[in-house]
Amino acid sequence: MVKQPEVHIYYSKVCGLCTEAIDFLHKRGITFTAYAIEYDAEADEFVDSPHTREMYKRCGGPVEFVPQIFIGNRHIGGWRKMEPLIASGEIDTLLPEGG
Repeated sequence: MVKQPEVHIYYSKVCGLCTEAIDFLHKRGITFTAYAIEYDAEADEFVDSPHTREMYKRCGGPVEFVPQIFIGNRHIGGWRKMEPLIASGEIDTLLPEGG
């Protein structure tokens, strides 16, 4: 069995695409760590928090959307970037099923 790389996802509870990404990982049986990022709609920005700062650091600077997904050292900036990896089958090389 191939060892699954560590998977981390930064998400917001109000984000439908985050739910898609999390559901995909659950359905696939992937173990992952999820970090909630709060969004302030009035200020139109993410709320400053340790998780938000960590996400920015890992992404190389501020980002405007979630989910931000990390599979091992691979950064996937958003569900829309992950969808083609799923469609092409490339995700299978990154995430062995039931890992």
